[in-house]
Amino acid sequence: MPRHISVLLHESIENLNLGPGKIFVDATYGGGGHTSEVLRKFPDVKVIAIDQDPEARNKIQETVDKVDLRTGNFRDIDTLVGDIKPDAILLDLGFSSDQLEGGVPGLSFQRDEPLDMRLSRSGPTAADILNSWDEYAIELILRGFGEERASRKIAEEIVKRRKIKPFETTFDLVEGVVAVKPRHFRDKIHPATKTFQALRIAVNSELDALESGLQKGFDILKPSGRFAVISFHSLEDRIVKNFFRESAREGKARLITKKPIIPTDEEVKDNPRSRSAKLRVVEKI
Repeated sequence: MPRHISVLLHESIENLNLGPGKIFVDATYGGGGHTSEVLRKFPDVKVIAIDQDPEARNKIQETVDKVDLRTGNFRDIDTLVGDIKPDAILLDLGFSSDQLEGGVPGLSFQRDEPLDMRLSRSGPTAADILNSWDEYAIELILRGFGEERASRKIAEEIVKRRKIKPFETTFDLVEGVVAVKPRHFRDKIHPATKTFQALRIAVNSELDALESGLQKGFDILKPSGRFAVISFHSLEDRIVKNFFRESAREGKARLITKKPIIPTDEEVKDNPRSRSAKLRVVEKI
């Protein structure tokens, strides 16, 4: 299994303004890379980590005694953190290598596995959506969450195929997408990339969770506390940008990053998954 590499690791931590005795909430613990680096640089920082994967606790190794891990989705950050007022919050909206490489079935189109995609292990799976939702609803998911130009044709193909054989695995879906969008050597991304992204967002209600997590996280943050978000596609970044800018316009916050911080060429070379990452940071007034 590939080693998990945290994206924009140093840039995000440098902008959190941490120090001895401060409270840091890693609201998307994942592979634990950001938390490990925070504790390496600031051993006296109190860390509260949030992860919706019930198996996340098993991933904590060297930091186990220093991390207060709480299971849940960051959309409920206020309830999960309780009465504590953090000095810094980080949301990394990407996925750790172990999630992409089999920890959560169905996230990757590169292996043939069950079409699940549920990070919390509850609710309808991606296969449930593909096999039961009507064609228009599937098209809306692909167009709205994946910005997929061929959304109508792919939805039509999905409905046609499921009448013959229900969708069960990732390769079932890949075959359906490629039938509509044959792969060309000039393609920068796999033809199924946007379809898988759209389904993952729908299955996990990711955009709703982001909007809720931003508001609740900002509300519980201490004055002069900082909120950092690393996003990976335009829909997420738009939500973060608009929330931070609106907070600044209302006099509630100060923009630390007027423009997003993006990975260096060297980081993209070392970790191609980082290529679309954008970091935005705001400070509460």
